[in-house]
Amino acid sequence: MMLVSFPTKIMIQGSWVNSPLFSYAVCRGTLAFIWFYQGLIPKLLYPHEDELAMSMAAGFSRSDAVQLATIAGVLEIAMAVVTLIFWRQRWPMLLTLAAMIGLLAFVILVQPMLLVAAFNPVTTNVAVAALSITSLHLLRVIGSDRE
Repeated sequence: MMLVSFPTKIMIQGSWVNSPLFSYAVCRGTLAFIWFYQGLIPKLLYPHEDELAMSMAAGFSRSDAVQLATIAGVLEIAMAVVTLIFWRQRWPMLLTLAAMIGLLAFVILVQPMLLVAAFNPVTTNVAVAALSITSLHLLRVIGSDRE
């Protein structure tokens, strides 16, 4: 392993850190973590008022909103598992990308005031969509390396 020193940074050449597989693992693992966390914390363990308010703004009662949050939480945790189990498949990333676009559109239509919050759906959904797109690209790069 050779270290190349620059005035502001050190770059490791020939290391697994520079491989597309490492970048892919970081993207895919991060997406699985986000799906898991978003399903578990603000939906199942501590149903967040913003989560419930979106469903209630769409016309659901509070009890229905809690039920919907529970279902969404389970589905999000399932998506985390799918993201990891189907590691070399494209469809979980395509589904994630479509979900981020659809969920952001839902927020825009039903609860547009959430778009100006500090940690809002725009920044979260765009970041998750970008990780999905990057994962799709890296999967193609990794696949072409193996051929």
